[in-house]
Amino acid sequence: MKSLNKHLLLFISLALIYLLIAFYVCSLWPKTSDQASYFLAGMDFLHGNWRLKNWVLTPPDFWTSDIPLSAFLGAVWHLAGHPSASPVLLMLQPAILWTGLICSAFYLVFQRLKNTKHKTGAVLILLCALAFPLMHAPMAYFITLSAIHIGSLIYGLWAIHHTDRFLKDHQHKSLLFAAILLCLGSIGDPLFVITTGGAVLLFSIISKYSPLYLRVQLVFAAILSILTAKIILWTNIHTGGFHTEILETRFATWDQLNTNLSISLRCILLVFGADPSGHSLSSSTPELLRLILTLFIIIALFSAVKITRKHKQHNDTFCVLLGLTALLNFVALTVSNRIALDGNPIAVARYLFPLWVSTSCIAALYWNHNRKIAFLAGIALFSTLWADIRDLPAHSTGILTTEDNQLLSRLEKDAPSFGIGSWWSSVNLEVASLGKVHIYPGMQQSDGSIMPFVHIRKNMDWASLKGQNFFVLIPHPTETFTEKAALKTFGAPTQTIIEGRYTILIYRTDHLFVGHPDRT
Repeated sequence: MKSLNKHLLLFISLALIYLLIAFYVCSLWPKTSDQASYFLAGMDFLHGNWRLKNWVLTPPDFWTSDIPLSAFLGAVWHLAGHPSASPVLLMLQPAILWTGLICSAFYLVFQRLKNTKHKTGAVLILLCALAFPLMHAPMAYFITLSAIHIGSLIYGLWAIHHTDRFLKDHQHKSLLFAAILLCLGSIGDPLFVITTGGAVLLFSIISKYSPLYLRVQLVFAAILSILTAKIILWTNIHTGGFHTEILETRFATWDQLNTNLSISLRCILLVFGADPSGHSLSSSTPELLRLILTLFIIIALFSAVKITRKHKQHNDTFCVLLGLTALLNFVALTVSNRIALDGNPIAVARYLFPLWVSTSCIAALYWNHNRKIAFLAGIALFSTLWADIRDLPAHSTGILTTEDNQLLSRLEKDAPSFGIGSWWSSVNLEVASLGKVHIYPGMQQSDGSIMPFVHIRKNMDWASLKGQNFFVLIPHPTETFTEKAALKTFGAPTQTIIEGRYTILIYRTDHLFVGHPDRT
C-alpha cells in the first residue's frame, strides 16, 4: 500500500509539473476565434444555457468535452475571486486537456507493463512521440489550442481500455463504462464515431480469439451508444437547443485519391514532427531522428493488427483496437473530400490526431523491451527538447498578438462597445476585453454586402443594430469582407480611425443602413 501511494504521489507530482510546462507553452502563442467562441459557449453553459439555445456550432460540437470544461474552469475561477471569462483560462484549458491526454496514455500503457525496465523504454517512446512535440513544427501550434479534438481523444483511449477489460474480465461494468464513453465521444465529435466506434465494431466482427457471445454484446453496446448519442443530439436540436452546421461528407473523386494518399502520408510525418522537407540538412536533426522513430512506430502499428496470431499476448486486444483506430482514421481521411475542402496539409493533419495518439501508445507497448529503440527515442527526445528550448518564443503574448493588444486598447478607448469584424479579428478580441467589447463576425456575400457569419456564435441579424452605436473593424489585407462592402451595407461612417493595419469605421445612433439590415 505504501509503495502504491508513493507511485501515485509521484505520478500526480509529475503530472502537475507537466501541466505547468504545458500552461507556459500555451501562453506563448495567440488564440484563435474558434477557441474563443467555444470558450464563450462554455460561459453561456455556465450561466444556465447548458443546451446552448440559439447557438450554431460546428459538427464537432465539443458539447461533452471542451464546453463543459470551460464552464467548470469559469466557475472555479469565479469562486477564486476572478472573472469567470478570464483570458487566462484560454491558456489553461488546452494545457489541462493535453496533460489529461498524456497522463491517460502513460497510465493505460503502464497498466499493461509489469517490468520496470520495460516501463523505462515505454516512457522514452511516449515522451518523444507524444508528450514533447517538436514545437517549431507547424502542427505543434494546434496543441496550444482547445476545441481541437483532444477531449474526444481522451474518451477514445478510455473507451478502448474498458473494451479491452470487458473482453478479459467479462464484467459488465467494464462494458457499461465503455458504452458511456462511446456515447459521450460520439455526441461531441463525428470523427470519434468513425475511429473509436468503428474500431470497436470492426474488432468485434473480425476478431479470431474473443468469444462470440462477448463480441455480440460489444456490438450491441457500441451501436446502442452511437444511436443514443444521435438521439440526444436530434432531441436537443429539435427542442430548442443548439444547431450544428451541415457537415459535407463525400468520398473523394477518383482523380483526387493519389493526391489524398500523398497528403495523408505527409500528414503522418507532420503530426509526429518528422517532416524535414524544406529544412537544411544541418537544422533538421530533430526531424530526421523523429522520422526514424516514426518508421518504427508504423512497423509497430502493422504488427499490432495481425489479429490472427496463434499465440496472443496480454496486450493484443488493446493494441489491436488502437491499431484499428489508427487505420480507420487514415483511410477515412484519404478517401474523403476533407483534404480537398481544407487544402493545406497543416490544416488537414489535425484530423490524424487519433492516429498519432493510438500509434504512440502501440509503439510504447510493442518496442518497450527493445533497448535500441529506447535509445533512439531518448536521443530524439534530447534533440527535440534542445530545439524546443532554443526556438520557443522568449515572452508570452497572452491570447492576442502585440498588434492586436494595441488595437484592443484603441477600441476600448475610442469605439462603441459593439462592433463587427472579420472572423479572425473578432471573438478573440472580445474575450481579451473581458466583455467590455463585443465583436460579431461578418462575411461578405456575392452581392457585395456583409451578413452575420453565424459560426460558433448565437444567431444575429443587423436589424438589432438600429438605434445603437457600433463600429466595423476592417483588417488589411482584408479577410472576410472589404471596406467597400461595409460602406454598401452600413453607409458612410460617422468617423474613421486608423490603428496599425486596421481601419475602424464608427457609426453613431443617427446612421442609416444602405444595404440589407433586415436580412439574417
